[in-house]
Amino acid sequence: MSVTIHTTVGDVKCEIFCDTAPRTAFNFLALAASNQYDGTIFHRNIRGFMIQGGDTAHVTGKKSSIWGEDVSFPDEFHPQNLHDRRGRLSMANRGPNTNKSQFFILYEQQPHLNNLHTVFGQVLDGWETLEKMEKLPVWGDKAQKKSQKTMPINPPEITSITIHANPLADEGIVYPTPNGPPEKK
Repeated sequence: MSVTIHTTVGDVKCEIFCDTAPRTAFNFLALAASNQYDGTIFHRNIRGFMIQGGDTAHVTGKKSSIWGEDVSFPDEFHPQNLHDRRGRLSMANRGPNTNKSQFFILYEQQPHLNNLHTVFGQVLDGWETLEKMEKLPVWGDKAQKKSQKTMPINPPEITSITIHANPLADEGIVYPTPNGPPEKK
């Protein structure tokens, strides 16, 4: 299962782990299919660590998962899904079981994040785009607010996401609630 995240600095093709992080994959793919990531920015960039984006509030004014405004969903940890390499996609959160739409892409392995953030994908292609992102200058000491210190001066924008294959949709699997079991349509 793969997607291409089209950004203003280039494309990044990613595998999405529908088999080992199905609820997280469902949320990400549903937000992508409904264009809710379009126009969002990568608002946090830390060299040697990660770039973070996907905050639907930047576009809609609401922090949302596919289940609604301010509705979070549980973490999904799997022994194969580790923060063990460059290019891992993982959910940003504010603590256990607080996932919504934001995600990050690792620049380097970060094992201290294992079992704290849900890994749900891996970059397959577009490494040069990821390299460009990592080199983007941030506001740093020129920031007017502490939260802006790691914000890129010219944040990359997600222009669209192309879904190449979605086995969850192909099999009619949906997660009608953020916590409940999957259903087959």
